[in-house]
Amino acid sequence: MWRALVLAGVMLAGLLALVPALATTASARLAEREVERELIFAVPAEGGFRDAVWVTNNDGDISATLIISKDHQVAYYSAPAKVTAKRVTARFGSLGELDFTFAPKPNGNTRCTGDEEGEATFEGTFAFTGENEYVHLEADRAEGSFQISPEPNGCRQTGRPRRAVPYRPSYSDEGATLRARAGSPQQGVIREIDVYDAGGRGLHRVGVSAFLAEEREGMSVQRGVSGPARSDAFSWSLAKGTATLRPPAPFTGSAHFVRHGNNGHGTWTGSLSMPILGGEPVELAGSAFRAFIHKGVPQGE
Repeated sequence: MWRALVLAGVMLAGLLALVPALATTASARLAEREVERELIFAVPAEGGFRDAVWVTNNDGDISATLIISKDHQVAYYSAPAKVTAKRVTARFGSLGELDFTFAPKPNGNTRCTGDEEGEATFEGTFAFTGENEYVHLEADRAEGSFQISPEPNGCRQTGRPRRAVPYRPSYSDEGATLRARAGSPQQGVIREIDVYDAGGRGLHRVGVSAFLAEEREGMSVQRGVSGPARSDAFSWSLAKGTATLRPPAPFTGSAHFVRHGNNGHGTWTGSLSMPILGGEPVELAGSAFRAFIHKGVPQGE
């Protein structure tokens, strides 16, 4: 639910696996393609901002994602990246550039659990300036961590191999999820708000997460607000097919859902809006939105 907190807490990285000396050129190239390399690091930030850069391999698509947060506002900038055994590079459009060499931290902790994981040091150049200069990051050195998958030969420690367990989301038997969206990937701009109420007696917490997502300058950019709210900010009835959301600051205004038909979809109207880092407030309700509500909240198995 809280993607900024989840991503900022991941400590991963990547190095190139060792290729056996007697391997043929073809088999060596195949082994290199099969290696997944992931990295994460953070650099100093001023003005109460927090940041992390996560470089990951998703089925061969390597990307660098810069995550910037302050209070309940968060921004994600994801761009294609290149990673070798010692270097990572990426360009965040006209906003910034990453060019770091990296290596395992001397005397750092290393774990061998089917993947090799450990502490890493980064050196080179990294600079980023957010829209309308809301934040400026610049560093020639950073510390973080790395991961090599599969574990290369000669990993210094041993441990229990980790089993790959597929993620199969399901929904709980209590509570409700509401989602409203305007735009599409084809249009290059999406506005979306998600509300999760796990249910329960009396006052409790619900989750509200809203983002403006854009494709520009070869990047995927998401800026929005994500945080908890009191349950009295979200009133809903699955039987009636209605819901009203009045989230706390930094959101402003409210929105109302009315179901049409029996498939959970309906209208989402009102004055709800949110601020975004480096930009103008974004409207989160209106005739452009398609919305639905259903029983339960997402669960991981």
